[in-house]
Amino acid sequence: MSGGFVFMDKPRRHPLLWVPTLYLAMGIPFNVIMSGTATNMYKSLGYSNAQITIALGSIGVAWSLKPLWAAFLDMYRTKKFFVLSMELLIAALFVGVAMSIPSVGFFQISLALLWVAAFASSTQDICADGVYLTSLDKPKQAKFAGVQGMFWVGGKVLATGGFIFLMSSLQSNLGWSEQRMWQGVMGACAAAMLLLFAWHYWKLPTGSIAERPSGAGAVVKDFLHTAGTFFHKRAFWGMIAFVCLYRLGEGLILMEGQLFLRSATSEGGLGLTAAEVSKIDAVYGTAASICGGLLGGWFAGKIGLSRALWILGLCLNVPHFTYVALSHVAAHGNGASFPFIVSMVSIEKFGYGFGMVGNMIYMMQQIAPGRRTMTHYAFATALMNLMLVPTNMISGPLAEFLGFSTFFIVVMFASVPSVWAAWKAPFPQKEGERADDASQVVAAPAAIDKPADNGHEIITVDDPTRLRPEEIRIQAIAGRASMYGVLQILMILVVDAMILGWIHGVAHGSEPGFIMRGLLAVAGLMPGVSVSSGQVCFAALAACALLKLWFAWRAVRIARFAIAEANAVGETNYRGNARGAIVATIVCVLFSVVVLAVGARLAL
Repeated sequence: MSGGFVFMDKPRRHPLLWVPTLYLAMGIPFNVIMSGTATNMYKSLGYSNAQITIALGSIGVAWSLKPLWAAFLDMYRTKKFFVLSMELLIAALFVGVAMSIPSVGFFQISLALLWVAAFASSTQDICADGVYLTSLDKPKQAKFAGVQGMFWVGGKVLATGGFIFLMSSLQSNLGWSEQRMWQGVMGACAAAMLLLFAWHYWKLPTGSIAERPSGAGAVVKDFLHTAGTFFHKRAFWGMIAFVCLYRLGEGLILMEGQLFLRSATSEGGLGLTAAEVSKIDAVYGTAASICGGLLGGWFAGKIGLSRALWILGLCLNVPHFTYVALSHVAAHGNGASFPFIVSMVSIEKFGYGFGMVGNMIYMMQQIAPGRRTMTHYAFATALMNLMLVPTNMISGPLAEFLGFSTFFIVVMFASVPSVWAAWKAPFPQKEGERADDASQVVAAPAAIDKPADNGHEIITVDDPTRLRPEEIRIQAIAGRASMYGVLQILMILVVDAMILGWIHGVAHGSEPGFIMRGLLAVAGLMPGVSVSSGQVCFAALAACALLKLWFAWRAVRIARFAIAEANAVGETNYRGNARGAIVATIVCVLFSVVVLAVGARLAL
């Protein structure tokens, strides 16, 4: 290959030379942005909880949307090329964040850089996983799966613990300011990514591409086909309800829990330093969540997921009471002892690790199986992560409005739907029922479009080869209705949440971001029009409401047609999907009305 990076695949590298460092490089940027480093930094530099959660919560979209561009990366160069390019870019962006800290517009500049870093990190994740899957055979993939997880967690320990603790020590010894300390943290993260880039330049395998796409049109066509089949699963809306609700309470506590630990005792917080919080999160919390995950996996395997899921849901949510206890202790204004805080947070993290196992196994065993198993699993995890965007964003403003003690009680109530979703979760793929391998099924070419997922095809009860012609027809119609229902959910989770975040910022005197400045510039070009930032935001919210209304009309219209067709032939499985689409549409319409009311109150 001429130009750019020159890669050598021979001799083959031992996986221990690159698997640990590859997943370490994946863990560092994600945890810098989403799991504590940036949260701690902004809190130390004087920004409010609401500003922090709204700004950082929205960035999670970058990892959720990566299925949209994953296939396009196979059109150019190699997986190694993108891994190295993204590692270098992330390092440069972290340097940019460090350099921006003393500047007047630090908050907006750093957020813009972190947004780009988030998309670079998600792109790195796609290609790094691709290198792993295409460079190792299945036995070696299984053998090194534990190494993957361990070193990804190692990235978290470094980003949210090690670097912060080191720079805090230097701050104490050398008399650094807070700004200088956080410049050191971001600089250390950048240096780590540069070192990993240099190592991977020499040691990382290139990775292979099973079939290079013929063009963007082929990629889009294949993506739309794969996305379409995702909506063809029976009990679809029951499974989606589980995915959306299972982490509802946890989503409210993810960022705000750390901010509560950092907030001053006069504000009802615990008044811990950045070094203390990083030690709790990276050392004690990480150890507790790993232990919980191991025990939760053993428990689910021992009694079966269908029997264990509601117990796992309880274990995920009940430990949130630890923050209720901590907030009531902190309400007296005296804080709490460090050992007591460590024990409470560790209990909560253990429950998180134990309960999260149920979420991941359910998506693997119930939602993902089919001819596009890996892609459908990616869709499910993307939707799960998107649910965290609005909950993360709203947690700061809600805690500021209610106070920490009341906020954490609200979190406990918000956890009730999570346990209910685990109790009612459907199991269309029966446990113990062995799915057929696609290679053992003989079907018409129309039924089997083309193989995908590199051999990860599974023939499930929803496969066209197992359905009658009338069932295939109703499945497709109900699937279209479900698609419009999911589009409404995505609009609420992503677009509405971000616009409400802008409106909240404008209402509280924050400087408009780059997108908002662009909208104001467009509005300013209209003759005779003079509008405020809040009015522009509300206009965008109203436009989204009109689009959702059209999606709702399409969903109900198509679902009613599917129900009529199903009633005519006595079909029940996919009729349930059509009814679910109508219920989901009604819920989305109600949410949209609430969103408009909140937006109007803040903006007008």
